Amino acid sequence: MITHSPKVYLIIFLFLNIINFIDRNILFAFGDTIKTEFALTNTQWGLLTGLVFLFSYSVASVFIGVLGDRFSRTKIIGIGIMFWSAMTALTGLAKNISTLFLSRALIGVGESSLSPNAMSMLSDVYPQERRGLATAIYYLGIPLGVGIGFLIQSIFGPIFGWRNIFISLGVLGIIIGFLIYFLTEPARGAIDKKNDTNTEQSKISDTIKLAFKSITSSRSLWLIMLGGVIAHIPLGVGGFDTVWAVQERGFKEEEYTAIFGLFFIIGGSIGAIFGGFVGDYFAKRYKAGAMLALIVIYIFLIPMSIYYRFASPDSIYFYVALFLITFQVTVFYGPTFAAVQSLSPYKVRTSILGIWILAVNIVGMGIGSFFTGYLSDTIFADFKDPLSWSTSLMAAFTFLSLLCYHLARKTYDEDIKKAQLN
Repeated sequence: MITHSPKVYLIIFLFLNIINFIDRNILFAFGDTIKTEFALTNTQWGLLTGLVFLFSYSVASVFIGVLGDRFSRTKIIGIGIMFWSAMTALTGLAKNISTLFLSRALIGVGESSLSPNAMSMLSDVYPQERRGLATAIYYLGIPLGVGIGFLIQSIFGPIFGWRNIFISLGVLGIIIGFLIYFLTEPARGAIDKKNDTNTEQSKISDTIKLAFKSITSSRSLWLIMLGGVIAHIPLGVGGFDTVWAVQERGFKEEEYTAIFGLFFIIGGSIGAIFGGFVGDYFAKRYKAGAMLALIVIYIFLIPMSIYYRFASPDSIYFYVALFLITFQVTVFYGPTFAAVQSLSPYKVRTSILGIWILAVNIVGMGIGSFFTGYLSDTIFADFKDPLSWSTSLMAAFTFLSLLCYHLARKTYDEDIKKAQLN
């Protein structure tokens, strides 16, 4: 069996995550066009970009996470890529709302195969003190994928149209998924199990029981997971960014997607790397230092994310705030995912990541996407800028995540030791 170096796995998974977020967010880039073509209300658009995708993605993440703790993770990822790519192509062929919603839901099922299994394998090749940076590099897929997707819209959208772009991305993804199916995966738990020679696989029911026991018995783990869920509420408004910019800030769709794409690539990439470096740096010097770093960073960034929704595009501060928002989106991933990985026993790490992804997306981003549309159609409908008010309210929820991170620090070290014993 030929295994690869940690850097090779990291580069491959980063590339796949870029493809993942292009396919996931290209719909947002064409938001005003697709919303108009299918005559969707803000509430319907919020469901399409939020719960329709997130529910299937999240539920499937749990089941695929459990399967990833028992079967070949690279084959699961390969099959998942081929499936979500086929559904991306189907989105481009959609002629009615039902097909549009169905294809979006099934993209979620396919994409659920990637992160739990990729993060689990990165934990097999990177030690605890380097996981923050490795995770941050993997999650560069968010700014690069989202940014490239928005740039694709701004450059090629007016030329080829949204349908041809979706179909082309789908065909390309199927080819990539076929190649990944044959990738060799690293030895499971190679870093953490050390002298553990017991390679017997447990039953699926035992895996699920151990995963839930690990979460409920670790105060730090469930608090950090809860904090991550709350921090994702503002991310649920992402599907409305292009719609908001066109309807309430006077941008043309391709104009805003070009600006947002460039800013997200730059700001998001800096945020991801900064979060990884700072998280690892603080972790070596303070108890649960990565969580402390996030608390300090978020206290400054949250008010800026609210200010952005009301700033004038004629002001330079609008673009400063846009940079900081893209920075905030990704600075979270390195510290929190590294902490969750380290607090999870290696035998059920993929399952725990799958369960967390379920909660983060359905509860976190699901609330953000649905209530952004619902509040703008109802409570704030008579306000001058209804989307600005509803997105700002969602952003304010992030303050609650800071309390979770603070409380998690109290038992962090002892919970790390418990995880290493299982």
